Amino acid sequence: MTRPETSENPTAELDVLLGASARYALGPIDGTAFVRWFAEVLPILCPDFVSAFPHDEESRRSAFQSLGRLLWNRMPLPDNGFRPRPLPKPERNAPCLCGSGRKYKHCCAHAESLPDPFAELSLLKYVLAQYPRTQLRSLPLAGLDLEELAYIGGEWRREGRAADAEALLERVFEDVDRLDARAQFAFDVLADCYDELHRPKKKERLIERVAHARDRTLRSAALHRRITMLADRGERAEAWRLFAEAQRHEPDNPMLATLELTMLLGQGDYDRMRDRGQYWIARLARDRNYDHADLIAHLRELIADPAGVALKYASADRPEMTELRRLLASLPPIECHYRIDSSGGEGCLVPSPALEAVVTEWSREVEVFKPDLTMVRAGDPDALERAAPGIPWLAAHPLAWQSFDLLDDLALVVREADLMGGEEILLAPVLERAHALLRLALEHNGAQNGALPWGFPQNRPALRLLVALVYLRLDQKRAGEARELAHWLVLTLNPNDNHGLREELSRLCLEAGDAQGALDVCDRYPDDAMVSTMFNRALALFMLGRQADAETALRAAMSLRPKVMPMLMATDPKPPRSDGAFLRVGGKEEAWIYREDHLALWEKSGALAWARGLRSRRH
Repeated sequence: MTRPETSENPTAELDVLLGASARYALGPIDGTAFVRWFAEVLPILCPDFVSAFPHDEESRRSAFQSLGRLLWNRMPLPDNGFRPRPLPKPERNAPCLCGSGRKYKHCCAHAESLPDPFAELSLLKYVLAQYPRTQLRSLPLAGLDLEELAYIGGEWRREGRAADAEALLERVFEDVDRLDARAQFAFDVLADCYDELHRPKKKERLIERVAHARDRTLRSAALHRRITMLADRGERAEAWRLFAEAQRHEPDNPMLATLELTMLLGQGDYDRMRDRGQYWIARLARDRNYDHADLIAHLRELIADPAGVALKYASADRPEMTELRRLLASLPPIECHYRIDSSGGEGCLVPSPALEAVVTEWSREVEVFKPDLTMVRAGDPDALERAAPGIPWLAAHPLAWQSFDLLDDLALVVREADLMGGEEILLAPVLERAHALLRLALEHNGAQNGALPWGFPQNRPALRLLVALVYLRLDQKRAGEARELAHWLVLTLNPNDNHGLREELSRLCLEAGDAQGALDVCDRYPDDAMVSTMFNRALALFMLGRQADAETALRAAMSLRPKVMPMLMATDPKPPRSDGAFLRVGGKEEAWIYREDHLALWEKSGALAWARGLRSRRH
C-alpha cells in the first residue's frame, strides 16, 4: 500500500484518518473487519501520531487494534439510526481478536488502558461528510442531537461549506413548535450561513418562523437577530426599540449584554459603551446561579479597547488586515514632496517626479476605485482583499506614504470594507497623516492661507481626505476639531465647497454658541439652496437678537422649502418613507433630516417658540 502525503500536524493527520474511517465504516463491513482495516492503515495515514507508540511489533499491533475498537464503538452508523453498534468486549480467556493465537488477557488486554483520542470528537461530522448535499436535505433527524448538528454546520461553514451546512440544518426548522432551546445554536449557524450565501429572504423567513416558536429562548434569539439586522442596515431607532422589547421579554438573558455593546460599538459610541459595559459586568458578577466568567472577561476586553477588539475578530482570517495595521503603526515621518503652482491666490498640488513614479507603480499593484470618498456607501467586504497585493509593496516603498493619491486609495478601501473598528484603527491614521502632510506642503511652499480649489483634479485626493477627517471627528464626538477643519476647508482651502460642508459647519457653529460664525458661513453663500444654510441663517439671526432680519430670512426659506417648518414644529412625527438612494429636494425626508439635526438648537434657543408665534400671526 502506498503511503500518502500527510501533514506534519497531528490534528490534520487525525482528520484524514477519521474521514477515511467513516467512508470505510459505511461500507458492507462489520466491526471486526473495521478493526483489522484500521490497524493496517493507521501507521500509513498517521505516521507522526504513531511515532510515539512502542516500536516492538506486538505492542504496536495491540495498540492499533485497541484504537480501532475504540473508534468503531463510537462510530454513528446510519443503518442503526446513527447510533454505534459496539463490539462486545472479548472474554479474558478467549483467543485474542488480533489473530496472535494467544489469550486476550495475555495479548491485547493491556492496551485497554490507552487514552481514548476520539472521546471529545464529533464522529457524526465525518459520517455526514460522506453524504451528497441532496441526501443531507432529506436526512432523518430523529434521534440526532441538535446541538451536535449545529456544531457540524458551524464547522462546515468555517471550512467553506456553507451550502452543505444549509442543507443539513434547514429541515430542523420545518416545525418550530416541536423545538426547544437546544435548537438555538442551529438557528444561529443557519442564519450565518444565509448571510454567507447571500440569501436575505431565506434569513428573513427563518427569523419570522422562529419568532413565533413556542420556546421562549428561540423567540428571544430571533428577536436578537432582527435587532442586529436593523442595526447593520442603519435603522438604529427601530433596532433600539426592539432591544427595549427584548429586555422586557427576557431581562435576565446575558446575551443582551453582548447585543447592546455590539450595537453601541457599531455606532462608534465608545463612551456609552464603556458605561454600559461596566453595568453589565457588575450585574453578571452578582448572578449566583450561573458562572459568567467567560462573558465578563469578553466584556472587559471589549470596553478596554472597543475598536481594537472588533478589528481583531474581523481580521482573524484576513492576514492582509493585520499586515496593514502593522504598517500603519510604523509609518515613516512625513516629508514634503509637493510643490504648489499658484495663480491668483489659487494653488495646485504637483508631486515630485519620484513621487509621481511611485504612485504610477502603486496603481498597477492594486485595484481601487476613484469616487468621492465622502459619497461612498460602505459595504464591499472584498475591498481590502483586492488591495491586499499592494500591502507588501507598500512595506518596500516608504516614499509612497508621502502621496495623497495613495492615502486616498487606502482610505477608500477601508471605508468600503466597512470593518467594525476599522475607522478608529485603520482609517484614522491615514486621514491624520494626510492632514499633517497637507499642512507641511502648504507651509513648505509658503501657502498657508492659500486655496487649493476642487477644480484642479490634482487637489482632489487631499481635499477628499480632509473632508473624510471632518466626518470621522464628528463620529468620534470631537466636534471642536471637526468645526476647525470644516472652517478651514469651507472658508479657505476650497471656497466653492464642492462637498457641501457648509451645512455641517453652520450647525457646528450654532452648537458651539457661535451664531456670528454660523451667519458668516451662510452669508458666504447668499443664493444657496441647501436647507441647512437657508434655515440656519434665520436661526443665527434670531440668536444674535436680529429678529426682524430673522423673520425675513425664515419666510424666504419657508417659501423655498415649505415642508421643513411643519416637520420641525410637529409633535412626535413618524419618520417619512425614504426617497431612495437620492434625497428629493423639497421632500419630507429632507425636512426630517433637518429636524433630526437641528430640533434641539431651535428649542434650546427659543427660536421654535418664536417661529410658532410668527406662524400663528400669519394665520
